[in-house]
Amino acid sequence: MRLKYIFISKYKNLKDFKLSFDGNSFIDVFVGKNGTGKSNLFEAMIEILNHLHNSKRRKSKLQFAYCLSYEIDGKNVDLKWDTNQFCIDGKTRTTTGSIALPDNVLAYYSGHNTSVNRLVKVYESAFRRRIKQIDPEASRYFLGIGHDYKDLLLTTLLIQPNRNIARNYICSKLGIVKVSDTVTFTFKRHLLADKRQRFDHLDSVTRFWGLTGVARKFLDLLVLCIKGEFNLSGLYDDRKDVYTIPVNVGLFRNKTRGKDSGYVFRQFDNLKTLGMLSDISFPLQLAGGIDTFTSHFSDGQFQTVYIYAIVELFKDRNCITLLDEPDSFLHPEWQYDFLRQVFDITDKASKNNHVLMSSHSAVTLIPHDRKKIKFFDIKNNYANCYDLPKVIAIKKLSADLIKYSEQEQLLSIINAIQIENKPVLFTEGSTDPIIIKEAWYKLFDEDMPFIPFYAFSCTYIKQLVTDNRIHSEMGGLPVFALFDFDKAYDQWNGLKGIVTESDPCKGMIKKWEEGESYALMIPVPAHADIQKQVILNSVTGETFGGDSCCEIEHLFYGHSATDIFYQNEPCPGGTKVTFKSDGCKTTFAKEVVPTLPEDYFSVFRPMFEFIKSKCQK
Repeated sequence: MRLKYIFISKYKNLKDFKLSFDGNSFIDVFVGKNGTGKSNLFEAMIEILNHLHNSKRRKSKLQFAYCLSYEIDGKNVDLKWDTNQFCIDGKTRTTTGSIALPDNVLAYYSGHNTSVNRLVKVYESAFRRRIKQIDPEASRYFLGIGHDYKDLLLTTLLIQPNRNIARNYICSKLGIVKVSDTVTFTFKRHLLADKRQRFDHLDSVTRFWGLTGVARKFLDLLVLCIKGEFNLSGLYDDRKDVYTIPVNVGLFRNKTRGKDSGYVFRQFDNLKTLGMLSDISFPLQLAGGIDTFTSHFSDGQFQTVYIYAIVELFKDRNCITLLDEPDSFLHPEWQYDFLRQVFDITDKASKNNHVLMSSHSAVTLIPHDRKKIKFFDIKNNYANCYDLPKVIAIKKLSADLIKYSEQEQLLSIINAIQIENKPVLFTEGSTDPIIIKEAWYKLFDEDMPFIPFYAFSCTYIKQLVTDNRIHSEMGGLPVFALFDFDKAYDQWNGLKGIVTESDPCKGMIKKWEEGESYALMIPVPAHADIQKQVILNSVTGETFGGDSCCEIEHLFYGHSATDIFYQNEPCPGGTKVTFKSDGCKTTFAKEVVPTLPEDYFSVFRPMFEFIKSKCQK
């Protein structure tokens, strides 16, 4: 399934709007400032696709004209709606009949714009009214997925067999090492049931508030997945008017053998559409022995998991997926990696899901590998979309947004300097300051003479150490920046100055040529597994530079207390040691690092001694 062309005569600020989808990619990214029409395009597409779907057997109305071209199952479809009739592949018709349409339209909404969500809810209500008659394999034509789907998406994939590739990807991404044998579902009275009517919950006909059809059959299946003896009356709480069903994961896998994760999701989604799925309690264990639940993860951690789950669960269907600013609430550091991860997911997926994503973030756009971007702006009060060189698009988007972020960060830094009156050590990782503080107080019985300060990314900390506004506030105090030994090396290496320490095991140091700034590379620990992915020649000290792999977490590799946090990842020429999951970094820094003995921190000592010497001057 792949869109090729769309024309919209008049919808909100879209007038005589034309858009071509060229190239071979199955993901297209639209950027533009808020209010330029990106969400209006998605709304119009939902209206168009709903009109096509409703026009299969009977004539349906739509207030604006449109043209749509797409490829599906190897066939090209060209259609036009105008003056209350269709023209499909050159023939005039009143219905769409048997022409191939997408199986599903999937809309992800971040909550930033409610219009897409509101539109999808209208179609959800229509599906709810006929849910009794649908086939078990059927699903809603329009599926709106937001934050309220987090537990359901995660549970659907985690209850798959242990060998399931998608399940293992999710576990690796989120740092999940173990799941409970039981997942407990709570169901409330469905929206089609009379709110005042009482039901006999022991009667097989009236149980589950008289629900019938495929949704009822699936609830009965869940009851069969309760392990051990139980009493039917014990499942229902009369005071709360809810059913609580503890489902054994092993029994559920046996009962659904031969059904894929998409089928399982559709059955649960039917219950959610009916308003029945009230709560999911699925205990998990994270790396480091941390016990938690599926609801534990933040939206920032989970954002690409939403996308992965959507693509995975509908991989066998022809779909159009609309991602309406999924990066809008992400921290800039996560925005930078977000688009790359989405491309990785869609590139590996089967080619029947065309993903359209909108964004207004320049940070998201920076790592995008295409030279031209589909850019939205306003011309003569109407939306205009055209291909624009990526560099220019970033400049247009970042004129206010990035400048604002920088000003906010600078104010925070300057405020800290004025209060503490100490030198600053900028870090590129959000948990680095936590680890640095812990390391200092493990090694020294004295107050830390500097402030470790998280500053977004390696690119930004390079800018900060050369920023005269910072140096002006420092009043002659030195400024330090700590870079990971990976692609961040290129930023360190690009700083103009003199290398004062070249030993990677002590932490390479470069002094900025124009002021009292020092750029430090993370010291490389003595463990051979880590040294071989950083040091090319141990005699000369030559490194792999930006192709190295050593973050601050690698400094604790090789100890029994931390082994579960690392994995061997395939790479050209063999494997490399990586930290299992970004989602576990906070847990690692706050709950694991403080429990480690002093000798684990000795690798920091040369770097700290250098910083200490400069702070005392």
